[in-house]
Amino acid sequence: MGASQVWSSAPAWLVIVVGFAAVVCSSEAHAFYAGGRDGWVLDPTESYNHWAGRNRFQVNDAIVFTHEKGVDSVLQVTEQDFDTCNTRNPVRRLQADVGSSGSSVFRLDRSGPFFFISSDEDRCQKGQKLYIIVMAVRQPTTPPAPAVAPAPDSAFPPAPAPESAFPLAPSPVWASAPENAHAPPPTAGASRLVIDEAIIGSVVGVIGALVLCAV
Repeated sequence: MGASQVWSSAPAWLVIVVGFAAVVCSSEAHAFYAGGRDGWVLDPTESYNHWAGRNRFQVNDAIVFTHEKGVDSVLQVTEQDFDTCNTRNPVRRLQADVGSSGSSVFRLDRSGPFFFISSDEDRCQKGQKLYIIVMAVRQPTTPPAPAVAPAPDSAFPPAPAPESAFPLAPSPVWASAPENAHAPPPTAGASRLVIDEAIIGSVVGVIGALVLCAV
């Protein structure tokens, strides 16, 4: 394969590799540790609001709450109970994983807000609570189809119609003009000769009648 063919096919391979990497990255779930390195404690070095604000959470990500086993736990609550630190009606109580020192894992299964507080109401009132917002899932968009211009009536001008689909038959013999239809008119000399002959014939006839009467 020539060098020109290798370089001409490079953009297509680059698009495929980048697209595959984007799909893998978009489908990969991440685990976030609430409160950063300090974990789920009463007074972390980084506030929970600041920690949540600098992270971007997506569907299928997980929040890990690392707390002291038997001392504190985590409650998922409604927004109203989050504001009032009401621990009596949690949406869900997160249990520590078996074999862990006190870690609870919550998987984000939808987009939208999630609210968490300490199971100790006094700790919640002192700020041990967290709310996060999961970004909506982006659906792939299809570019609109290009507008199609209306087709012209005809790409070429119409061809002129033939004068007749069949050759015209020759005129019949009886329909032709008479042979003398185009004969030249008589000349003046011929007309004068006819008149002289008529006069002579009349004179001869008169003389013959007079002879017959005399006899």
